[in-house]
Amino acid sequence: MASGHVRCSRGGKTRALYELSRVLKERLRGDDVAVIYISLNDQSSLINWESLNPIDAICRRIAFAALPRTEEEPDFDRFAEEVEVSSMAIVEWLGASPRILLIDELNKLEGMTDPGNVAMEGLATFLKKHFLTKKQQYFVFSSHVVSSSYQLSRFMDSRCKREVIIRELPLIENLITAWNSFNYLQLNARQLLHYGCVPALVYQSVCAVLDPTNDSYLPKMNREIAIMKCVQEGVTDEVIEQLLGSFLHGGPYFVPPALLQLMDTTSDDEVRWIPYNMVPVLREFDNVGPRKYSETICDCFDFFLKSKAACGDS
Repeated sequence: MASGHVRCSRGGKTRALYELSRVLKERLRGDDVAVIYISLNDQSSLINWESLNPIDAICRRIAFAALPRTEEEPDFDRFAEEVEVSSMAIVEWLGASPRILLIDELNKLEGMTDPGNVAMEGLATFLKKHFLTKKQQYFVFSSHVVSSSYQLSRFMDSRCKREVIIRELPLIENLITAWNSFNYLQLNARQLLHYGCVPALVYQSVCAVLDPTNDSYLPKMNREIAIMKCVQEGVTDEVIEQLLGSFLHGGPYFVPPALLQLMDTTSDDEVRWIPYNMVPVLREFDNVGPRKYSETICDCFDFFLKSKAACGDS
């Protein structure tokens, strides 16, 4: 089965997948296993037209990942312009060797959540045939949203509902772990909960405090884009009521799709709210929605974050 790692935007998926690939390469060195890590983000971000031919997009990055590394990192954009890579060439290069393919940010392929997307069906068939169905073939990916794993499973024509297994990335279990990890004893439990106990978000919040002149920590662009998309689609009473309900029952189908990237996802396919992301969403929805549902709820979240216990800050 394929393994999917789903977490909110800026939640550490890229780092987790990269570190997994690094450890696998170290442990399997000399065993003739092809460990291939590719990203659809950062230095090798998707070009718009690549979503029309996702197999070529994936194969191009597999070939780029296979380049020998020197002190000077190769430039992906230049490689993509100068080198043609076919799926047949990648299949021939892999041969019969054992392989592990790790794809970061699979959700960047725009048609991944579209049930009728023929190009994505072709990609799923390619991945299943060359990275899943035979012995010693493995496929791991990360995504902002759980719907990527659902749709990938459907594209693969699986008779099993769980062709793709969701793996929950670890959270910070307690405050002592956070103190030891980030060497910042001023961090309190309420702040930990505010950032959903997501290590990457907590770490960035600490960096923002220690380096207040640097505004690159905790970027808000993805959240603002998600809010804008929801507003464009219409914020109704029903949308807000269902969104608030998801806080209690965790049902992802009650959340506007654009907002899923702002939430965490459990191994049981349920969404978990991250107040840092969701309070601004609720406040903006109150500004544009027909009725004021969320002001009191947001005030409760803010009061919880800023309050102090009777015996001091804890």
